[in-house]
Amino acid sequence: MHHMMLDHFANRSTPAHRLDPAAKTVAILAVVLATVLVGRDRFLPLVPVAAALAAYHAVSRTPVRYALRRLAVVSPLAVAVVVLFPFLEPGRVVIRWPVGGAEIVVTEEGLVRAGHLLAKFVLCSWAALLLLATTRFQDLMQGLARLRVPRVLVTQLAFLYRYLWVVMDEGMHMRMARAARDGGLGPWRLRFRSRAGVVGVLFLRSWDRAERIYRAMTARGFDGTLHAPRRGRMRVADWLFVTCTVALAAAVVVGDHLAHA
Repeated sequence: MHHMMLDHFANRSTPAHRLDPAAKTVAILAVVLATVLVGRDRFLPLVPVAAALAAYHAVSRTPVRYALRRLAVVSPLAVAVVVLFPFLEPGRVVIRWPVGGAEIVVTEEGLVRAGHLLAKFVLCSWAALLLLATTRFQDLMQGLARLRVPRVLVTQLAFLYRYLWVVMDEGMHMRMARAARDGGLGPWRLRFRSRAGVVGVLFLRSWDRAERIYRAMTARGFDGTLHAPRRGRMRVADWLFVTCTVALAAAVVVGDHLAHA
């Protein structure tokens, strides 16, 4: 495949990579939960969360450029949502734009609200990215199974991750084949119809491949359970990592609410 996988750097050997997948999952979930529970428009409680993620990032030796590129991929949707708050949130007006007989206003409260939501989104995405960058996906699925996540959900996640990239690869090959035939020339209407046809064919090809794969797996005795080598029990370092991270997350939430009680 020609696509960079989410766990591209997961095979490295650093203290972050050697932590137990279940321990990392619990710790990252605690960080995400603490970030979400921080009160509205409060930036100071997010500082220790960002510091903890930065420390984990440094220990994992994940390239900063890789992290920024991955964050840039998922950020447009969040930006499209938060960009509306400065115009919709009531409060003290800081900018006015006369437009015809009306005016567009930007409020200070809206800017603060947008910045706060964007900061939360970046921290949560950063945490998830670091989890995937330091844990092989099959190990992560095994960790979820050890945490008693429903088996059906774990299996579906594993299949989704595995074959999403296959579908993307097929789509890329079909796009290259189409470009080789028309060279990107011709009226835009014909090019649009061609792209629409590619989407339809890709859906049918992916459906057919899924059917063939499922039949082949059934013929080999697949019973709905994904088997993977089991890791040993959690070590002292794993328990220490989980305890410190959960304690930090709890301190952030409790301190935030006590400060604004």
